[in-house]
Amino acid sequence: MAGAPVKLGSILSFFILFYAMYFRRYDIGDERLSPVKNHLLFLESENKVGVGNSQPKVALGYGACHDLFVNATSLLDYTDLKGNPEHFNEITNKEEFVKSFTYFFKHGAAAERFMSNSKLYDELVEQALKLPDTRWAIGGNAPLMARRFFLEGWKVLFGAKMSKKLKKYIPEEILIVGDNENEEVKDDIHMILEYKADEKFGKYKAPRANRYIMHNDENNPLLSSLEKLGEHLTSFKPNLLVISGLQMMDNFPFKQDGRDLRAERLDLVKEQILSQPLNTLAHFEMASYVDLELLQHLTTKVLPFVDSVGMNEQELSNLNSVLEHGRVVVVADSNPRVATALDQMRNTYKLIREKNNAFGSKRKLTRMHVHTLAYQAILTVQNSEWKRTAAAAAKASLTAHRYVCNSQNINLEKTKLLLDDSFSTTTNNDNNSRVFFEPNKPVACWEETIVGDKVEICVAPVLICTEAQLTAGAGDNISAAGLVLQVEI
Repeated sequence: MAGAPVKLGSILSFFILFYAMYFRRYDIGDERLSPVKNHLLFLESENKVGVGNSQPKVALGYGACHDLFVNATSLLDYTDLKGNPEHFNEITNKEEFVKSFTYFFKHGAAAERFMSNSKLYDELVEQALKLPDTRWAIGGNAPLMARRFFLEGWKVLFGAKMSKKLKKYIPEEILIVGDNENEEVKDDIHMILEYKADEKFGKYKAPRANRYIMHNDENNPLLSSLEKLGEHLTSFKPNLLVISGLQMMDNFPFKQDGRDLRAERLDLVKEQILSQPLNTLAHFEMASYVDLELLQHLTTKVLPFVDSVGMNEQELSNLNSVLEHGRVVVVADSNPRVATALDQMRNTYKLIREKNNAFGSKRKLTRMHVHTLAYQAILTVQNSEWKRTAAAAAKASLTAHRYVCNSQNINLEKTKLLLDDSFSTTTNNDNNSRVFFEPNKPVACWEETIVGDKVEICVAPVLICTEAQLTAGAGDNISAAGLVLQVEI
């Protein structure tokens, strides 16, 4: 199989590899770009979404919002930073806001936080609207993933309470359920503080382009569209159910009069998943969580009952730590080695499969997708319902570039590769297995056995957009793109 791991058996191989990497790194341009692009496009063109009776259907929950995009360093004043950057689970004042933003900015790490101070939040929105480059767009995991599925040829149903104004962002062919007829809906607003690679904020410099999201939601934490979505699932008969947007519950004040409303709502999410026939695959989209109690709820009420999980490198590190140690990882390496991510994927897979068994779930985790700046990694269990893993990894890679560059055309002058000429498949020193990167066959796939399960792992390089136009929503589009080819009916 292309790109399968091999053993480095000679010193000569090492020096050939070293010199190839050295001269490429110090040469002008990267001759790998063109063949990588051509082969990724070939895989995409050879693998199509079904049409007619073979058109797949997806249902997505929960929620939507109005995203207000603003340049982070234009909105914030570095002189407001008092002391060192610091992480806060919940933002209550301006000082915490600036410290929290700077903490993630210096790591180039994505973050999403709840601001409990509504007055301050409204003031920040007003300030952002006065800046010249501020813009509005639809936001939320479900609508962004829904739009991607639709653009790729799927039939789509999604649940969200939305105003008529916000619904105009959604293609008419997508069925939206969530609010009552003639109900006046006030949309939640998310502030998307964007920054580019190497951008400076005082003495700090961002190692990569990313975003910091702030919200003060009222509708989304309650999953207010859950029941309406459930009413339509029976007649819609989706091939795939996507659970997303649960991070809006993070640090939201749910407990009142001894009642844990959040746990109750998550029990309903679990019931909604269980209500679907086993041939309707269930996917959970991870996000930025810091509330340990919520994460522990997810490990008992959601993760044991889904077939697939999607996440970025930060979310993978966090989920792996919560499952194994019961601890939250607030920030992780924003560009991890392939070997590190694969080891975390294997361990997370093993721990979730243990949850499958502990909770007697009829569904078993059979798919994981991790997207990073440099590569896409997809793990699928052999002979499961998931198909075309190599093509899915290629599709996700192309979507990452197109979305961030905000262009369907892949311009190699605005492109770079971070993946080296070879990579280890594990950090285990007893296993020196490596995959050699082949530009003419850039998607490397191989077989392994994890806790007795035969799996296929595919890793695709990302043609990184060097002139980022969009960052927020990239993960939703990439995850959806990774799914669109893997469900066949």
